[in-house]
Amino acid sequence: MPKKGYKDIKEEVIIKRTRRSFNDWRKILDKFDVKKNGHKSAAMFLNRVYKVNPWWSQVIVIRYEYENKLRR
Repeated sequence: MPKKGYKDIKEEVIIKRTRRSFNDWRKILDKFDVKKNGHKSAAMFLNRVYKVNPWWSQVIVIRYEYENKLRR
């Protein structure tokens, strides 16, 4: 189960800080294939390609991993 903080970040905060909804990020990370490419590469991908702040890149990838059972 994810740490409560990652799961409880409100959607409007995610949009304000990253310019996209978590659902949008989920689709992007599905195409990126986090399971194959790994956490670090996914976070760097969001930072480099989508210009997401490094902290928010981590938050998005961690939440994605928890929701897709890639992280315990």
